[in-house]
Amino acid sequence: MSEQRSVRNELSGNVGGSVVQSGAIHGDVVFTSPAAPMDPEVAETQRRWSERQRRILDEEAAQEAAQQRRFEDYVRVIHRKRGWNLWLLLVESLAVVLGYVRVVPSAAVVATLGILFGLISLSGWIYCSVLLWRARTGRTIPVPRRRWMW
Repeated sequence: MSEQRSVRNELSGNVGGSVVQSGAIHGDVVFTSPAAPMDPEVAETQRRWSERQRRILDEEAAQEAAQQRRFEDYVRVIHRKRGWNLWLLLVESLAVVLGYVRVVPSAAVVATLGILFGLISLSGWIYCSVLLWRARTGRTIPVPRRRWMW
């Protein structure tokens, strides 16, 4: 009742490359062939090109490592500056209190300078805190080019 199908594969003639006979192919098919003999000049050009690419990649990796070290140094400096700003803010707050209590002579000048420098220290502390928060959360922070501007 049921007829069995016959399958017949035939290849005739000269074949110079890969041959596949298939009923169905699912997925990618990749044909590899043995490398043909190369001209020595072409081989030298390819070798020099691959060496050049390796050098470029090594230089890029070295630049990335240097930038990472510079970033980490900058974050350490900002952390120290934040501590100094907090300490100065406390000293300036003490000057304002002593000025208002009139413990020191020329109390108005001391209180005014304490407020002025306190505002400067407070703004520095806030700036450093924001930079550290951005660095901790993985956001971009501007690292000045010149180290003396840190």
